[in-house]
Amino acid sequence: MKKLVSIKHGYEPHRMAYDALERVFEDNVEGKRILLKPNAGRIGEPNTALCTGAEVVRGVIQFFKDQKAGEILVGDGALWGVDVWKAMEMAGIIKVCEEEGVTPVNLDEYKPIYKEIIDGVMVDRLKFSSLVFDVDMIVSIPVIKTHMYTGATLSIKNMKGCLYKMEKTLLHRLDKPNPYPEKGRVLDIGIADMSSVLLPDYSVLDGTICMEGFGPSVGTRIDLDLVVASKDPTAADYVGVQLMGMEYDAIKHINLVQERCNTAGIENIVVEPEDFMKYSKTFSTADMSKLDNMYPNIKVIEKGTCSACSAAIMTFIQRHGDKFDDFKITLATGKDLTDEDLNSENLVLVGTCAGVRGREKGIPFTPGCPPVGSTILGFIEKRREESTESNL
Repeated sequence: MKKLVSIKHGYEPHRMAYDALERVFEDNVEGKRILLKPNAGRIGEPNTALCTGAEVVRGVIQFFKDQKAGEILVGDGALWGVDVWKAMEMAGIIKVCEEEGVTPVNLDEYKPIYKEIIDGVMVDRLKFSSLVFDVDMIVSIPVIKTHMYTGATLSIKNMKGCLYKMEKTLLHRLDKPNPYPEKGRVLDIGIADMSSVLLPDYSVLDGTICMEGFGPSVGTRIDLDLVVASKDPTAADYVGVQLMGMEYDAIKHINLVQERCNTAGIENIVVEPEDFMKYSKTFSTADMSKLDNMYPNIKVIEKGTCSACSAAIMTFIQRHGDKFDDFKITLATGKDLTDEDLNSENLVLVGTCAGVRGREKGIPFTPGCPPVGSTILGFIEKRREESTESNL
């Protein structure tokens, strides 16, 4: 049977979310416990695509209230070092929950539970927030945006926030060899492992205010003014990828999940409206190679790092990159840095994981998980002074 994907475009975000979900909804949820899982893992101003738009969340809440759902929970588990309550408050999600009379939650405040991964390729088990297995239905409500490691983050990738606390970093730090490099990176395969035990029951993509470039945290705003919904997560994500101006199969983890979980392939999808590509735009991708052209004096080495430290580096470069026109630096992060990496010119180790490798060699580092930009800048300024003095 073909899987329906509904797209609503060009009117109030809460109505688009309601109407798109209504069009694809197939279940009876009267009296049932529902978890709405937005992307709320970063703190920042609303309407910047850092987090799911509050009005899109409102539309999904209103739909389930009209379906006479029982308890409606709304929440995420943030990156390590990020206060998810503050992230949801700044995004306007807490206010919407209060106005609609539903319960906001922090997934990391619930007990952890391990799930075994049958035929796991990169992991044999993962630790999740127990809440996600104590509800009757999960709706993934991500922002449509690019991602530095996976190319794009949509409804499947959004479920990584359900991992418990530091477990969120695990899929970024896998040191097993990749058995299928032609199919994707280690992270892509790890996401497929995760998805074999946890996929959303419905996907609602917030394409009102999106992010391109160095997403998921320091990209630039791009608006599609639409909402996408489907009962099938790969169906929704394949359409989301096309709306970003990419080939449907450009994002490797989506292909792996489709193969692993037997969800909808592109040939099994029906989209309403049929001419939906009229809404698409070509998103600038999160291509790390662009940094060499933009900031030739800044070299970035990332090996075994998570998106928290990666985002910290990208934010730092975005805000301070033009201060290094006459001074070369190497920003290195992650637990898997090699001895060769540690011998780089004007090395700046970023984050606690990199610091573990630095201590072995007696190399100072900027502490934090992740460190803040001011700490990184202060460390670099000190190194610049030391370099200048040594050349006198």
